[in-house]
Amino acid sequence: MRVLVFGTKGQVGSELKRILGPEDSVRFASRLEADFTKPQMIEQLIEEFRPSHIINAAAYTFVDQAEIDEALAFVVNAEALQVMASCALKVDAMLVHYSTDYVFDGSSQMSYEEGDTPNPLGVYGKSKLLGEVYIRESGCRYLILRTSWVISATGNNFIKTILKLAKVNEQLSVVNDQIGAPTSADLIARVTCDLIQKDEQDPLSSEIYHLSSSGEASWFDVAVHAINRAINAGVSLACDPNNVSPIPTSDYPTRAARPANSRLNSDKLETLLALNMPYWTDGVDGTIDELIRKGLLK
Repeated sequence: MRVLVFGTKGQVGSELKRILGPEDSVRFASRLEADFTKPQMIEQLIEEFRPSHIINAAAYTFVDQAEIDEALAFVVNAEALQVMASCALKVDAMLVHYSTDYVFDGSSQMSYEEGDTPNPLGVYGKSKLLGEVYIRESGCRYLILRTSWVISATGNNFIKTILKLAKVNEQLSVVNDQIGAPTSADLIARVTCDLIQKDEQDPLSSEIYHLSSSGEASWFDVAVHAINRAINAGVSLACDPNNVSPIPTSDYPTRAARPANSRLNSDKLETLLALNMPYWTDGVDGTIDELIRKGLLK
């Protein structure tokens, strides 16, 4: 098995690097080696390394900025994937790609299943959906893993932001009408490794899977839990959990619309791997514990 990983500096890429480690059979391609605005660099890397598995953890993820940088979002999230999938087909590699809950409009009252019809609200979701389409139409073997509300001790995410705000503000207001489940980058990386090992033993069919923690919460729920956890772990914060106020999305306008319902049903993936997805609080707690261990919360 030879694994080529794109996007090694982000949340999931960093966890993949930790888990897969420095092996001769694994190559982690930096942004300097694989600029997604220069598709020939992607082609050259794949042709040279000739992997059995390609993991794409790279993406344009600036949801609001994508409304302005539309062309760049589509280049990185779609056009580069068209090239990558074509190259995967040439070298007979399986392409593992991460997509998002933003391919849905969030209007459903149920958690989204893989076969539900996508209807993205903004440029980011539209670019990610087109990337999925390009992969499926390429003819390569693929696994598309849709996930949501990714958190880790690396990079930018809601947990790090809310705790940073809680250190300097005595009161906070957080949206309570967007529902989902925080999903740790560690979980995503570990499930990815399980999938490629399973594929190495017995080739898997090309599929889309939803990969999300179990349970559900609003951003308000997550904020209150995170602040409670940090305080109980000895972190000094200015904001008490009781001073976090729930507000509607309409009171916190953003350039890009967010889906009100980001719940993803992971039953299909749980059945394939014979596992139970951890509850969302486990990922939040683990992220906070890691931030404390690294001295990033004082």
